[in-house]
Order: sequence, then structure tokens, then C-alpha cells
Amino acid sequence: MKKLIRWGIIGITTWALIHVNLQLYSSVPETTHYQEQQAQFVYLKAALREGAAEEMQARFPEGYFFTYVLYGLSWVNVGLVENLDPTVRQTALFEARQAYGRLSEPAGKQPFAQDQVPPYGIFYQGWRNYLLSGILLLQQPGLLQARELAEFKANCEAIANALAASPSPFLPSYPRETWPVDTFPALVSLRAHRSLIDESYEPTIAAWLARLKAAQPGSATQIDHRIAPFRQGPRGTSQALIQRFLPELDPVWAAQSYGRFRQEFVTQRLGIPGILEYPIADPGKSSTKPATANPAGDIDSGPLITGVSLSATAIALGTAKLNGDDRLHRALWQASELVGLPTGGKLAIARKNATGLACCRSPMPFCSGPKPPRLGFQIRRNRWRWTIPAGGAGPAMGSPWRCGWGFSGG
Repeated sequence: MKKLIRWGIIGITTWALIHVNLQLYSSVPETTHYQEQQAQFVYLKAALREGAAEEMQARFPEGYFFTYVLYGLSWVNVGLVENLDPTVRQTALFEARQAYGRLSEPAGKQPFAQDQVPPYGIFYQGWRNYLLSGILLLQQPGLLQARELAEFKANCEAIANALAASPSPFLPSYPRETWPVDTFPALVSLRAHRSLIDESYEPTIAAWLARLKAAQPGSATQIDHRIAPFRQGPRGTSQALIQRFLPELDPVWAAQSYGRFRQEFVTQRLGIPGILEYPIADPGKSSTKPATANPAGDIDSGPLITGVSLSATAIALGTAKLNGDDRLHRALWQASELVGLPTGGKLAIARKNATGLACCRSPMPFCSGPKPPRLGFQIRRNRWRWTIPAGGAGPAMGSPWRCGWGFSGG
């Protein structure tokens, strides 16, 4: 009887290891296909009906707002795929509009102060206008909804005027509180103005980039995570987003900066790739943390696992793709299939991460331009996936002896 139990445990453990390891070889689609993510969208929509956004608001200052932003952007990513079924594109447009409408409700505006420049701060205006630009891009040229187009124009003007009046290239998210990353989606929404209407804001973008490069010579990886009311150095959570937006603003500088991001923030734990919250002090050597680092994580990063931020790692899925880093995108995708434990086409993970992953896994660029080159970066172990099967073989094959079970006797 004891032998039967032992072999049963070994069999179940071996099956679980094989099932998990097979996820590391899952196929990675080139684009976001609605059929592949339909169950996940059904899950997310049901979660929102059940109060997922309100639940996130209870945990994070912008939880309600950002949950609907990410949900809307997830649908925009689906709708921007070329040669898409028109019915699916109409569904994407409808769902993105529904999410956008939630941002103007009292619950969406509540965390933000109206008497800022621009109104409600750059976090609110930047992400909101970024989503609106995606909604407009889903519509047929020449057939843009007049109300949405007028609102987009007004938003762009407010953002551009705020940038022109600001002594810093980075606008406040809250009164006297500034996170530089929050300005980037606003700039991409100005760049979308070129595709939707005209090039009125190209001089604004050029001037902003010149100011930014003057303040951050060499690489965008030097951009601080926070600059007011106190300074925090570069961090993976914000860098993963900055490197995601930069190719749509300055592809040449983006390529240079992404190389540094790859060196300073990409790592592995047990063979699984991930993004560090705090950069490697000397790329190529062991990771060291600045004195101000919080090893447990904070409200921006979420919990850290041996220095790796799950939030930054999820964001980096899209960052890698939009920078032409197919190797890292594929590795992170397959790792998310492992960690997320996909069931029936949806990720069985927390609502926050599920909404974020739906947005980040296969993003589409909003602004037309040359496709980024496929980069030749290497994962530090070319056969990174073998680390997991090799590690799993120990528990599957050796644990009975280490636990004193043995295969004989009893």
C-alpha cells in the first residue's frame, strides 16, 4: 500500500512537471487574435461587472481608472490587427468606448485634482487621451465620430499647452507629485494626431524630445522613476513602460536605450526571464541594489520576488515586441504561460495581472512608422527553458530518496 501511494505521488508529480514544462514551448502568435483571447475577454468583462475595478480602487490610488484604461487598450490592440473580421473590429470599438466612458465618471476622476495643468493631471489626461487616440484609430479615415474627434483635439491642445508652460519635460500626475513615465502616453497621443488629423504637434514632440535628451544624455534608462516631491532613481516598473512608448516617439534613440534596458534590467531566476525593479549596477556582473531600494516592493512595483517585479515583467512582454526583440518576447510569453497556468484560454491569475496581460501581451503600435528591426539580443542562457525541466527532474526522480522514501522495502 505504501508503495502504491509513493508511486501515485511520483506519477502525479511527474505529470504536473511535464504539463508545466510543455507551457514553455507554447506557440507565440505574431499578433493579437481575438479567437485566441476570447475566453480571457469574457472573463475580464464578467469580472468588471462583478466590481473588479472598484476592488482595485480599494487597493491602489488609481485602481478603478487604470483597470478600465487597460481593458480599453486591450480591445484597441485587438482591433488594430490588419485584415481583422469587421464584426470583431466593431466589437473592439464598442468595448473600448465603454471603457473610455467610465474614465469620465466620478469614480474615474475621484483620485485626481481638477485644478492641475492639464486638468486632473498628466496621468489622467495622458492615459485617457492615449486610449481615445486608439479608439479613433479603430474608425475608418474620414468617418471619425465628431464628438470624439473634437474631444481628442481639445485634449491634445491642453497637453501641448501644459508642456510648453512647464519648466520640466515631465508634468505632475498629482499636485506636487511627478512620475516621469506618466508623460509618455500623452506624447504618443500627440504623435497619433499626425495619423488622424495633421502634423500640428510634431514641433511640440521634437522640442520635448530635445529637452529630454539634454536632461538625460546617452540613454532613456537614466530617467528617474519619480522626481517630486522626492527623487527615486530608474526602476524597472517605469522603464518597461518608457521603453514601450519610446519607439513611437524616437525610433533611433529607442533602439539605443532599449539595449541599455536589456543590459540593466533583464535577468533570470531559475532560468525564467524577468525584469528587475532596480537596475544592475554594473551590467554583466551580479545584481546590486541602490541604498533606497525596498527589497519587498512598494505600491508602484507590487511585491518583488528576489528583486524581480511581476508588473514590470508583464509590461515587458509588449515592450520587447515593439522594440523588435522577438527572442525576449517569446521567452516572456512562454514564461507567462507557465506562471499564469492558462486554463481554457484565460489566465488563472489575479484580476489586476489578467487585465494588464491582456493589454501587454501583443500590443499594436498606434503611430505609423518603420517596423523596428529584429534585434539580435540573446537570452543569457540560449536554452533557458531547459533549466526548468532539469530542475523538475530532481523532485520527480530524486525526492523519494532525499525524503527517506526509497523504492525498496516497506
